[in-house]
Amino acid sequence: MTTTTDDFSVVENPDQHRFELIRNGELVGFAQYHQRDREVVVPHVETVRHYRGQGYGARLVDGVLEILRADGRTITPLCSFAAGHIGDNAQHHDLLTAC
Repeated sequence: MTTTTDDFSVVENPDQHRFELIRNGELVGFAQYHQRDREVVVPHVETVRHYRGQGYGARLVDGVLEILRADGRTITPLCSFAAGHIGDNAQHHDLLTAC
């Protein structure tokens, strides 16, 4: 599945076990994951060094959450960045895996 906004897209790359943020054909960032049934565990989110500090990490996490919502999956964000972003945005709290 893919989400697209402006010249950005977030795509799921299951072969690499990651979601990727692509801008004009270039990899800008990625979120590593592994899946347990309908739960997606995200231990790491990274933005390519020269794109850091421009809000792309948040754009990536939002795209991941949009994909998960459309697929009926939940997220367990082990990455502090992803957990913080979700925590700061109440509209995403329903996607958190119940413990």
